Amino acid sequence: MAAEPTTRQIPLGRALSSESRRRWRDFRLLWGGQSVSLLGDQVFLLALPLVAVEALHASTMQVAVLSAVSKAPFLLIGLPAGVWVARLGLRRSMIGADVTRGLAVLSLPLAAWAGALGFPHLLLAASVTGAAMVFFQVAYQSYPPVLISDDRRLHAANTRLSFSESTALLIGPGLAGLVISVVGAARALLVDATSYLASVLTILAIRHGEESLTTPTRHPLWKEVGTGLRYVAVHPLLRPIMVCGAVYNLGVAMYDSLLVVFAVRQLHLSPSVLGLSIAIGGAGFPLGSLLARRLADRVGIGPSLTLAGIPSVLGLAIAAGADGHLSVLLLATGTFVNGVGQGVFAVNALTIRHLATPPEMTTLATAVHRTVTWGMLPIGSTIAGVVGTVFDLRAAMLTAAGTATLCMIPLLARSMRRTRQLTRLTGRSQPDHQGKLDGSQTPDGGSGEPR
Repeated sequence: MAAEPTTRQIPLGRALSSESRRRWRDFRLLWGGQSVSLLGDQVFLLALPLVAVEALHASTMQVAVLSAVSKAPFLLIGLPAGVWVARLGLRRSMIGADVTRGLAVLSLPLAAWAGALGFPHLLLAASVTGAAMVFFQVAYQSYPPVLISDDRRLHAANTRLSFSESTALLIGPGLAGLVISVVGAARALLVDATSYLASVLTILAIRHGEESLTTPTRHPLWKEVGTGLRYVAVHPLLRPIMVCGAVYNLGVAMYDSLLVVFAVRQLHLSPSVLGLSIAIGGAGFPLGSLLARRLADRVGIGPSLTLAGIPSVLGLAIAAGADGHLSVLLLATGTFVNGVGQGVFAVNALTIRHLATPPEMTTLATAVHRTVTWGMLPIGSTIAGVVGTVFDLRAAMLTAAGTATLCMIPLLARSMRRTRQLTRLTGRSQPDHQGKLDGSQTPDGGSGEPR
């Protein structure tokens, strides 16, 4: 029989070893490269539809199809991507994905300069970058536990990654708009292609070699995918986090799809005022990222997700209820409150997933989580179109907020409420699901094992 996995707790006051310092240096390289790449992604997200509209005079339906094509790979290849990434290796997967994305994006301005750019080319570039992103995201979210051996520093690493992502979302659209206004949408895509080069160079500079994430004997692809699905489905912590994320994303996709139309037609806001209110409110996400560890230390990492869910859904309700002369204030306030909750949740949920998953299951569990949660986005957008057509915009926005509120149900699971503190698994065998995986501690020091 396989040995029962062990846990370990890292003393907070212990000085970092030279090996830990080297690993932290490698993480900073990963973090720095991705911070640049995330800003480049914001240019791509804004420039691609602008190229379609301005250069190719694409219809509204064509722009919607372009967006859907970029998200479709998460549903189509998300699950097998976890197996392929484990077999190929995390670093090689990230480097290959960035090179692929960089070449796909670079082909667009080159084709525009040659006068050969067409809508099928845009669709191909969107689908290729979307597929490469699936591989990159699975590898990227699985990489921090490989680089960081100290559990507490792993939490700090996830805070930094989340902060960079939220900051890119906050300032990226403004920078992207400035770049596009100066050089044009097609040329602006060169900025995104360059950001992928920066990411590749920083990943190549990482010195720490990763351990194998695959078992010596390979099984058929479908069998390994099934193993990942079953693992997450019965896990007392990963399952509620995944279900919560799926339900929340369903509501958020509905909300995001209708927000611009709601603000312009229902609230009569100009695009500039709408952008300003969202930008001001967007400061909540990085603030939540910085508060995540403090809240986890105070109430426990499991209960912190439940508490983070409250402002996440409350903020959407506040924004959906915006009306009259307080529209801008309520929209900005709702966005800010929602962002604080999302920032806390993102950091602590990712940390739980890292600490509660053994190395050999990391890529599979990440792929399952990404496929199920991100797969809700196109579904939510479709539902939003139907609800917004049958009912008025406010009813549709309130429906979106109400749908997102249902994400609180899985967060009330006993396993989440009793998980105060996690330590990482060092055993290679699969944990038993009766609660011996996490070393949870209740405030009085007793066992708080989830059931």
